[in-house]
Amino acid sequence: RAIRRSITKYWQMNKRRKLNAAATLLFLSVLVSCTQMDYQVGDGLIPGDQQMKVGMDTIYGIDTYLARYDSFPSSGYSYGYVGSAVDRTFGRTSASFSTQYMLYYFTSGDEMFGTAPVYDSLVFTFTLGSGYYGDTTKTQRFNIYELDGDLNVDSTYYTDFDQQSVSSDRLLYSFELTGLPTTELRFRMTGEAADEFARKLMDTSGRAYTGDSAFYARYKGFHIVPDSTSPEDAAVYQFAYSNMEMELYTHNHTDETAQTVKDTVITYYSFSNASSLLFYNASVSTIRHDYEGTRIGPLNDTLPGDEPASVGYIQGLGGVVTYVRFSDEFVEKLLSEIKEPYKSMVINRATLVWEIDEPSPSVYEAAFSRIGAFSNYKTFSPIPDYNYSAETNNDLSLLYDGYLDRTHGDYTIDISSFLQKIVNQAKYGSPKDAPRTMILGPSSGELGSFGEVALKTGASDPPLRVVLTYTLVR
Repeated sequence: RAIRRSITKYWQMNKRRKLNAAATLLFLSVLVSCTQMDYQVGDGLIPGDQQMKVGMDTIYGIDTYLARYDSFPSSGYSYGYVGSAVDRTFGRTSASFSTQYMLYYFTSGDEMFGTAPVYDSLVFTFTLGSGYYGDTTKTQRFNIYELDGDLNVDSTYYTDFDQQSVSSDRLLYSFELTGLPTTELRFRMTGEAADEFARKLMDTSGRAYTGDSAFYARYKGFHIVPDSTSPEDAAVYQFAYSNMEMELYTHNHTDETAQTVKDTVITYYSFSNASSLLFYNASVSTIRHDYEGTRIGPLNDTLPGDEPASVGYIQGLGGVVTYVRFSDEFVEKLLSEIKEPYKSMVINRATLVWEIDEPSPSVYEAAFSRIGAFSNYKTFSPIPDYNYSAETNNDLSLLYDGYLDRTHGDYTIDISSFLQKIVNQAKYGSPKDAPRTMILGPSSGELGSFGEVALKTGASDPPLRVVLTYTLVR
């Protein structure tokens, strides 16, 4: 009887468990049936010409070429570039610069040089920028020549500027530079030519110190260039104009007899071109790139029938850039995404993926932090997606992106608006002008940098490509 009671109790408990489990399953099935979404409900209420379809694809057929533009502006920069360097991939880069200077300050109150002034010394001071290109362990000798031609602050000068058109052959002083000093460098300009020049600075006749025009008419500026004996495979430096000065040390007397010394006078001359400080010194750097013996070439063969480049190159300071053409094959593939019954395409996102050729830590170190896409590189006119002026002036971030991704070893740029114009022009004939080319170069903030990078192209494996997300509309 005790055993029977136990079996009966177990059977009753097990029955309750089964009933509870069945109730739970019934509740879940009702819940699922109530929350399941039927995406087709309401489709019949959408007008036929407004029904849409989202799609994704990866499109190839992008040709790349190498180009270089001589009309790269180099005036108005914060730095003067000087030196010579050789890179295994990018060849030789050499540079020199010319700049004006202006009276900045003198310590003698209103009388400037004072009575019976006597020349003591002339010191040239400057600070290097943190950027450099090449091998700084090799010593270079730099020459300072006096200008005898005019520079104009209202003129635009380019990297192919002929420095000999404004420079004289009067060598004022030479100095040597090694390494990358971070403190101010000071060189006392000695020698007969420097002494003669210093006394010229002390000549206040002809109202030379009464205005900018009169001053520049007499004192035209300096040209700083590597000496011909300096090694080609050294470094290119940045001289910061804002920290370049001359200091002219003199002493004067109490009267014209020059018997009693009155004061020591220091007269400062600045090479700064900061208009905010009311300096309007003109300056220009000449920068030459020689790709002989490298893989870079041919340059500026960018017609559809020309051979596409197997590697794309981008270099700062007016160096090589990559010319991009979206081929007929690419456009045909893009338009083939529009299938019946759909009539038009809205591009949601189009990402152009640029993989770095042979990525490594040293390659990343030399690469640009961001690359820009331009419709006209001579004028730095961007494609619609890369409106860097709006980004800078309005403190906003563009969907364009373009930043170096060290994790994936690539740059990705959003060209949705650029491709949308191509689709609209090919499909509807509007707008009339929808270029299928762009130039890939340094970002607007790095045009004057020493950056360089090699990129995979449409001829690489994997090839250059656009990852596309779009919406088709009936």
